[in-house]
Amino acid sequence: MKSSIGYLIPKLSALRVAALLVMAVLSSQAVWASQHATSATPNTSSNLAPASVTKLDSLTGAPDGKYGRLLASGLKVSVVTYASWASVTLNLPASIPAGKKAYVKIKAPEAEGISLDLGSLVNLLGILDAQGIVVTTSAGTASTELVKDKNNNLYLAVTSTASYNNVTVRLNFSGFTGILGVAIGTVHLDIDAISTYEDEVFTPCSAVGFAFADIDPEAKGIDISLINPLLDPQKAIDGIVSAGNYAYLQNGAVGAVSTVSETVYLGTPSPGTNQVLATISRPPSLVDLTLLNGITIETYLGSTQVSSANLGTNLLTLTLLTLFENNNLVTVSFVPGGTFDRIVIKATAAASVFTGLRVHELSSRPPIVFTGGTVTPGRVFDPVASDLFTAKTGGAISFSIQCGLPADYTYALYQVSSPGGRTMAGTLPSTVTLNPNGNFSGTPTFGQNGTYTFDVQATNQFGQSAVASFTMEIEAALPVTLVSFKALAEGPTASLSWTTSEETNSDRFDIERSQNGKNWSKIGSMNSHKESSVNQYYSFVDPSPLRGENLYRLKMVDLDGTFAYSRIEHVNFKAVALVYPNPVTSTDRLSVNVGDWSKVSLVKVVNASGKVVFEASNALLSGISARNLAAGAYVIQVTHTDGTVTSQRFVRQ
Repeated sequence: MKSSIGYLIPKLSALRVAALLVMAVLSSQAVWASQHATSATPNTSSNLAPASVTKLDSLTGAPDGKYGRLLASGLKVSVVTYASWASVTLNLPASIPAGKKAYVKIKAPEAEGISLDLGSLVNLLGILDAQGIVVTTSAGTASTELVKDKNNNLYLAVTSTASYNNVTVRLNFSGFTGILGVAIGTVHLDIDAISTYEDEVFTPCSAVGFAFADIDPEAKGIDISLINPLLDPQKAIDGIVSAGNYAYLQNGAVGAVSTVSETVYLGTPSPGTNQVLATISRPPSLVDLTLLNGITIETYLGSTQVSSANLGTNLLTLTLLTLFENNNLVTVSFVPGGTFDRIVIKATAAASVFTGLRVHELSSRPPIVFTGGTVTPGRVFDPVASDLFTAKTGGAISFSIQCGLPADYTYALYQVSSPGGRTMAGTLPSTVTLNPNGNFSGTPTFGQNGTYTFDVQATNQFGQSAVASFTMEIEAALPVTLVSFKALAEGPTASLSWTTSEETNSDRFDIERSQNGKNWSKIGSMNSHKESSVNQYYSFVDPSPLRGENLYRLKMVDLDGTFAYSRIEHVNFKAVALVYPNPVTSTDRLSVNVGDWSKVSLVKVVNASGKVVFEASNALLSGISARNLAAGAYVIQVTHTDGTVTSQRFVRQ
């Protein structure tokens, strides 16, 4: 049996981190979600030609790459030729409404012992026309198309005019005799599973990656045995937008008016507010760009057309047309305005005129939702260390963007001259740059302090974009230019040193310490030189650092009370023992390593039974005599005036 996970749903890359299926919604009205066959029923003809259905259990559940097989054959006995058939009925757990698609994952049929290519476009399409493969439904009249997913897997896409609860796939050898040119041999068709997804509940972003590309170009006026009008249709839906990855739609310079198209079926109907996106480029053979007027992009809901846009007259602006003419990838888009489940790009050409197009992406995507906020402030004469992603509003992170990850977008200032730009779109200081990755760089200079409000445009690889407003505060320069700041362990103490190159209206330096980087306490203060234009050197000793990690910073305070913090320095005292020697003998005195006894309220020694065998509230400068301690294991506990307790195990030998 197969797993219940929908194998058809394409996966996004690791940078994008979004699951495609959110959840299935079921209600008392039997609203259905993804379905797969719960059982499969085989059947074969009864004439002399062999036919079989094997690996039946591989046909139930979700697609998993395990295939069942239908085999049919042609056999001549004396002067009589027999052709067999094999079929399997895939039974679904609930009825599928009329017009809803079911997808049967298959491999292209193979003829054993015959070298003809049954996987070519003309032969694949011919198999359906010749009824080599016949698909029926339990009710109504079924229609079938051959489609591919983003991974180039092949499917039979089935719909019916009535509600149905099973699909039968039948392999007829007689339908292959014209293609094979013989009436003797065997043909087999491998089937993985059946899936229905149209009423699956998707988030707007997750629905993007679920689509199927029809392999039939619906060619008119073209002999597809001479010209393949549609190459690699699945590359228009694989989410890879690059110069070398595209589906190729071409009419060819045939001697008649011709029409070819590519159709993309959406896994679930898209709302009319979605954007239809087509990323295209010019093939070398397309010389006359006025022929683009013969290319349209259409949307449908079932068989009803929802919208249509002409590539040459509606979608390609002068700027985009110039880019297209210079062989660049160009993205065009429009909003259909009504619900749709199918996108068709169609090319019509006059007789003996080549029209073609490279389609790198053809999809339905929700509009980008992009919100900004206030970024980390900068300061005059200090390099900025801000980015868009930590922008806040009211103290909480307010930056957001969908679909995809923030790293999937490029970012740029949206200037007043941009189409649709605000009248007062704002800007940044001339010395500060917003980089495409969303980080800021540069150093504000004299006179650039103030509040800057500016618009940012985010653009993804599919050409979608949105604009959000951000604010950056550039604070005035501090009175102190800090050249260096260091903190080092010197024995049981921490030694801090720093140097300034310029001081103006400076008052003092407050030294602050923390163990977690969140809660800071002032442990000392030093007066500055007030006014100075030469290097000044300062030092400070923390006589009683905390056990473990110690974080230090300087709070540089101006005469008017304004202040700024230095960077944070780290010193670790984990290696400092609380007591020594350890183990201790009866003739030793146990030294307690406490830097400042004025900050100690109590010292206890507890034996292995939990009994307090020693207790003192005074400074134990001469240590603790081990003579009165029995041999064994002990724990010393030092309680500090701030309520914290440090402890260490030691052994009395």
